[in-house]
Amino acid sequence: MTNKLPFFENLSELEERLVATLTQVSDIKSNYQKILSENTSLRLENARLRDRLAEFSEPHITESKNEKSSKKVPMSNLQEIYEDGFHVCRDFYGQRLEPGETCLYCAEILYR
Repeated sequence: MTNKLPFFENLSELEERLVATLTQVSDIKSNYQKILSENTSLRLENARLRDRLAEFSEPHITESKNEKSSKKVPMSNLQEIYEDGFHVCRDFYGQRLEPGETCLYCAEILYR
């Protein structure tokens, strides 16, 4: 009976360390998700700023060309965000997709 007590204590210590490690992993995961969300919003902002800069840099572009490019650029930005693993649909915009997950709402927006 006395030999089992140190084993039980070691098992309890291991359990405590595992709980602490799990807490750390959860914290790291939530921080990573925040960073990815911030990264996505910064990418969108950069794309908008580049588009705005292009408007000032190239004032000689015809309106029909502007209309074509303005339709393609937002869709390519959305496609890029979706490929990075984020929803682009109205209901779940900016939320992280699970690995291998697809969203029919996002697909409808991207492939109309």
